[in-house]
Amino acid sequence: MNEEAAPPETAFQRRSSKFTPERIQQIKNLIARGEICEMIAAQIGVTVGTLKVTCSRLGISLRRPRSSIGARLLPLRAARVETPATATFTISMQYNGQEQNTPLPLTPNMISELALEASARDQRIGELAKDLVEAVAQRGLFDDVLGD
Repeated sequence: MNEEAAPPETAFQRRSSKFTPERIQQIKNLIARGEICEMIAAQIGVTVGTLKVTCSRLGISLRRPRSSIGARLLPLRAARVETPATATFTISMQYNGQEQNTPLPLTPNMISELALEASARDQRIGELAKDLVEAVAQRGLFDDVLGD
């Protein structure tokens, strides 16, 4: 009886999946933002076919959600007045030994938008806010952003 040696255990170990729980949440966030399958697949590092099959198995629809156009037409300043804040960022500035703190109240809609964008960029909301302020200052976009 000539028994073949069993292959090493590592030969049967599965490759690590690119579809971790964090990646699956990122896919859901990108779909909610209206991104196309090709862009999502490229960002995750898989083919479009693999993305479609995996999402189908997980029950994730790759159809882009229809946005309510009316909500996007409201001016940002009007939206701030109508909705009470549910979270507050505090901007802390230190200069010449003095510190100044400024509260920045955020509406639920603002929090959702920041969370979605931060997730798509694989960042925390605070890091995204910091990057936004830095980009506006470095590129001189104050008039474009504030509209004054």
